[in-house]
Amino acid sequence: MDESEKQFSFTRAASSTGGRAKTQIPISQNQHFVSQVLLRRFAGNGGLQVFDIKTAKWRRRPQSPKRVFCHKGYTQLLVNGQVDNTLEDEFGKVETQLPVTLAALDKAAQKPTTVLPLEVYSNFFWYCAFLWRISPFAKAKAPADFVIRMNKELEIGRSDLLRQVVGVSENDVRAIQKAHAGGKKVIIDSMDFLQLVYRIQFVQRCKEDFIVFRFFTKWAIHHSPVELPISDMAIVQLGFKSETVYLLPISPHLLLVGTIPNGTQSKSEETIIKSSTLAQDDAQIMADAICSSALATLASKNIIHDVSAMRRRGEQRVTYTKVVNPES
Repeated sequence: MDESEKQFSFTRAASSTGGRAKTQIPISQNQHFVSQVLLRRFAGNGGLQVFDIKTAKWRRRPQSPKRVFCHKGYTQLLVNGQVDNTLEDEFGKVETQLPVTLAALDKAAQKPTTVLPLEVYSNFFWYCAFLWRISPFAKAKAPADFVIRMNKELEIGRSDLLRQVVGVSENDVRAIQKAHAGGKKVIIDSMDFLQLVYRIQFVQRCKEDFIVFRFFTKWAIHHSPVELPISDMAIVQLGFKSETVYLLPISPHLLLVGTIPNGTQSKSEETIIKSSTLAQDDAQIMADAICSSALATLASKNIIHDVSAMRRRGEQRVTYTKVVNPES
């Protein structure tokens, strides 16, 4: 069994409305989409500084960041009066190993090149895959991705999603296939369907994200002379003509950078991570990009007084797709 299969044993349960996933966990449990383990690394003696994008104001969160980058019931799925909390449970399994993984990355930042233990390397990129797929933007676009995939399946004569996931009858499948062949498209028109669709997309895509991060992306840890915030997106994707770059600040002055060339890539089994120090101008560009990626919230150790200007500069370099109403 390979690395991706070992961690992703919850696939069926997380996308199903039956089986072991049903529990009597309280409804509207507070759930984080960026781990408190990671957020605590950005908290100073006075707590965590939080910037609200809508009001353009800072506020201080003393002690633990329990109310930062979270929402009630963020990954919970209600099924017949019960709560399916599988996704949160599985994210927790990855997070449990995170302190050890982050300590290994801190140590690696002190040397030019480090070969990380396989379990540490794999754990971190499972964490990255979860962060990427659990983000507010990934959740907001899940229904659109789901509908696009369903219509593409119908175009090639398949109806697996309709039968296995949505659960429509054979008569309905035939009616939908006929309507689709006549030029119509499938859309979602249902109350409280977002959580289920989000779960489906998560299960189908998170393993793919892990494979990209683990085997096809080269990673380095950079010391930053500029203090870095962390955004509610956590991992920031930057697209360039020749490559795609991922940014993940893991402390106020440590930035994990992943690079994957566009076009054909070659798979690597290595667990090597390199370390260097960013030039001042490059560090500022990275900080600007992180600031401009935020949908609703930024967090940092200290108040960053020019964050609005940083967001404007970042948006001039990179165009981000925005969620119209993040609060919903």
